[in-house]
Amino acid sequence: MSRKSIPSFEELEEPLGWSDPKKYYYLLAGLFLRTAGRLSDGIDLGFRYGFDSGMIMNYIYENVPHGKSFVGRALDEAFLGQTTCKAFRAVKRIQIEAISAFIDEREGRETFIVDLASGKADYIYDVLRHAGPNVKVLLRDISEKTLAESRETALSLGLRDRVGFEVGDALDVESLRRIPYRPNLAIEAGLYGIIHDDELVRRHLSDLREIVGPEALLFNVQTYNEQIELIARALVNQDGEPCVWHLRDKDLVIGWAEEAGFRDPVVKMDPYGIYAVVLMRN
Repeated sequence: MSRKSIPSFEELEEPLGWSDPKKYYYLLAGLFLRTAGRLSDGIDLGFRYGFDSGMIMNYIYENVPHGKSFVGRALDEAFLGQTTCKAFRAVKRIQIEAISAFIDEREGRETFIVDLASGKADYIYDVLRHAGPNVKVLLRDISEKTLAESRETALSLGLRDRVGFEVGDALDVESLRRIPYRPNLAIEAGLYGIIHDDELVRRHLSDLREIVGPEALLFNVQTYNEQIELIARALVNQDGEPCVWHLRDKDLVIGWAEEAGFRDPVVKMDPYGIYAVVLMRN
């Protein structure tokens, strides 16, 4: 599939016409995934919690097939082997490398990191296991359940004294004002792809710099995905609605960040050409 053949976000939001053969392909694909596909633990998890949820992200990161019978495990292995899932795992590695490099350049100084839409934040724990006690993290998410699970992870790893937890909405100005300290690094991984309003993302970046004022910002942008229509037509998000993701040119989002006052973008693409991971300075 060429890049030109990928539907726009606006096209993905509209239902296909009954005369379009693709409608029947995606109806059948969705039917299969909702029935036999749920023998796969990963696919079942996606339909229960949403394929844009932190729950499914962490399952994909773990990359261990599970399912009901050998059929379910085979389906799960196929699910975890999809290009989009491979890209998620590659992005996790890139983000770990970027955060670790940022900590290293601070040469042992106290470092405060805030993840504004953290989910369970497994990648943060991968970083903290190899970072010194001078690194502290605040994890914020709108889901109390997800934060509770992350807190259990922190306890099991002996990192509870280095990680704080706070329910908060990354897009809410008053919620941002409650962040107690100016962070050295703010992280917004996976947030922009589920925000469909360009102006909201653009305004948020300005609010982030003005209110939170991080020394650096790490984010990712989903720029291209040949599976984007299958995901939109056959899968569901956390609200049970079609899982429509918003692809954007990385330079567009970098431009909004520069307008807000961030600078010096360092960009690394995943090997599948789906995500750009961007680190910018304030």
